[in-house]
Amino acid sequence: MKNFKKIFINLIFFLIILPVTLFSHSLWLNVTDYYPEIYKGEFAFTKLYFGWGHHFPVDDFLSIDKIEDFSLISPAGKKEKITPDVKEGFLETVLKLKKEGSWIVAVKSKPGFYTMYLDKNHKMHHKLGPKTGVKGRIIVSLYYQQFAKTIICAGNKQDKSFSKPVGHKLEIIPLKNPSKLRGCGGHFLPVKVLFNGRPAMFKKVFATYLGFSSHADDFAYTTSTDMNGVAKIRLLKPGEWLIKTELKLPPTGDKKEKCNEIHYTATLTLGVK
Repeated sequence: MKNFKKIFINLIFFLIILPVTLFSHSLWLNVTDYYPEIYKGEFAFTKLYFGWGHHFPVDDFLSIDKIEDFSLISPAGKKEKITPDVKEGFLETVLKLKKEGSWIVAVKSKPGFYTMYLDKNHKMHHKLGPKTGVKGRIIVSLYYQQFAKTIICAGNKQDKSFSKPVGHKLEIIPLKNPSKLRGCGGHFLPVKVLFNGRPAMFKKVFATYLGFSSHADDFAYTTSTDMNGVAKIRLLKPGEWLIKTELKLPPTGDKKEKCNEIHYTATLTLGVK
């Protein structure tokens, strides 16, 4: 009887934790045109929207208050802070790119704590804060932050600015210009994953394309980085691609008293012809 009760309790905890693990919101960027032409010799025009949730390419609305940094990086490496033109919904942003070459849009969310726990009456609670002061059994205790990038190739100029790091704590960097690759199943996109500017070795990298599945946690391709932090993604189809990686770490310093795990997520979106 005791063993049955123990198994039952563990099963309940598993069912509680599983939705948090599988259905935590993801952050990414959507672009209407990844290869805009230079309009009348003056600028390239495209629109950008925030992806947030569990269904690619669009799902939930992200509050602008959750964004710590939103920047546009030119082919020359000049960084310019930008703000969405529409402050609600999918945060529509119109981009006018005045030079040919590869532009990077980079976003990072504000970091935060999340705690889920059961009180003495076995009632579940969600706290958007650290575990300090919580009375009850801790189920999930996280410190988290998300990072997202997209690559936009304006005009016909071929350059290498797409492979420049933007300085995110966790970052995915394409090592080949996506404009030179095709979604034919025979081309591979090599990407490098950096954590704190150093190669993240032997980390899972997930990738999917628009139309494979509407769920942002269903991936068409899964691989791992090597000892140099490099992974190769087989481009199965043309269209918009979402690449994702994550890193889970034990807390250090003052975070030891505030959470049980540190969780970082990074995404990269790009267009494949």
